Amino acid sequence: MSSELIAKPGTGVLSTDTTKFEGYLSYLGLPTENIIASLPERQIIEKNLPTFIDSLPAEVKRDARYLSKFVAGATIGLFDASLNYVWNEVVLNLREKVVVYGLDMFFDAAVGGGRRELYSTEEDLSGLKDNTLINTCRKLELISDVVYTKLNHILTMRNDIGASHPNSYSINAFELLGWLQTCVQDILNDKPSASAIQIKSFLENLKRSTDVLDEATIHSMERPLNDLSLQNTDNLLNSIFGIYTADSTGNVVRKNIALFAPHIWNKSSDNVKYKLGVTLDGYKNNLHNEKHALGIEFFTFCDGNRYQSLDSRIISLDGHADDLLEARYAWDNFYNEPPHMRKILSYLKTENDIPLERVHKLIKTVLICRVGKGIPYNTGVSPAGRPLYDQFFGMLGDQNIINTVIAMHSNEVRVNLDNKYCQQHMVSVLTLLRANARSERIQEIIDFLIANQTILHKVHNDKRYRDLTKNHISFG
Repeated sequence: MSSELIAKPGTGVLSTDTTKFEGYLSYLGLPTENIIASLPERQIIEKNLPTFIDSLPAEVKRDARYLSKFVAGATIGLFDASLNYVWNEVVLNLREKVVVYGLDMFFDAAVGGGRRELYSTEEDLSGLKDNTLINTCRKLELISDVVYTKLNHILTMRNDIGASHPNSYSINAFELLGWLQTCVQDILNDKPSASAIQIKSFLENLKRSTDVLDEATIHSMERPLNDLSLQNTDNLLNSIFGIYTADSTGNVVRKNIALFAPHIWNKSSDNVKYKLGVTLDGYKNNLHNEKHALGIEFFTFCDGNRYQSLDSRIISLDGHADDLLEARYAWDNFYNEPPHMRKILSYLKTENDIPLERVHKLIKTVLICRVGKGIPYNTGVSPAGRPLYDQFFGMLGDQNIINTVIAMHSNEVRVNLDNKYCQQHMVSVLTLLRANARSERIQEIIDFLIANQTILHKVHNDKRYRDLTKNHISFG
């Protein structure tokens, strides 16, 4: 007679009486409450588990050691241990998906700031929390939003009631079977989305490129990129920034990124742009000078300087204002002013982009250039610089309109306002400001100045003007 044990539904293999085992725990002086699932719960597992296992392909079952451990835990009623075995397999599987997708792209999305440089290899994946792993997989569309929600719930339950933490709650059989089904069908047998595969292929081809892309190729690349979700577009921008600033990236790859990155930048969210600004700051603070310089290049050709951190913008704008003022008083200022003004405007798309810490300096510097030198040639103002200066003044609101009027009274500006050319240019600025002014009193102030343009250099001595401006300007 054969002594082989054959497990069949209804034989009670999983619902074996565990009284002796619990007695042994008592003998050892160990707790027995909420350790082993009750007999009815184990019977539910016994009845339903074979059907689920039978539904799995043979190639899935062949190497599924985690399922063997799951069954072993369920056999004696250790449901929380069974959950742990399955979850560990989920984590390993997600890490495998990450390796296939690309570690650099994954770590770019998962780790921010100065910590990014600490993560580069497959072994570094173990340094990420499970929550970070599944959340980043969702962002990269390695798993769907629905699957992420399910996994997040399972992770929460595992952490709260699983074998990994002390607890007094017992997992019931139907919960355990449902979680097993989610993990096996939605993760262990699942593939990344088409978008994730598309991005992976795109970045791999980019890093291997040896020729500069022509315009037709760039346009053909832009069309499928337009169909990406906002999250994937953000991830792509984050990745190409990392590639551009990497030490190992060649000049051709950087040139190609510079050609199509502005398109991706314009399709991305403000959130990822500000995060890249923080990353740029991190390069500077950690003395990664080459990376910082490359990051500045990236922000410049994407027209994204306004997304740099406040401290960086303050420092940069301060330097550009100094350069503009130096150009104003130097030889060939008509040609040398515009490049510096363009750099200033690259940080400013709206009035809110002007740092309060540098608003007065910027207004005064730009006004000095806009009022000009008071000479007949080009009426004293750089022809290429004039529209740039007007663009700056055109974005100002009431408070900065007053700041501009205050700058007009500064010695550096006022000294030129007895010149007819400078008066005309000052009136042009005031007319621009008048169009933006909301306050009736500020409108009155500007109207008074325009009407008295011939005395702008000494209008601050006029009692009517002092009365009109007493709520806005204090004259010493």
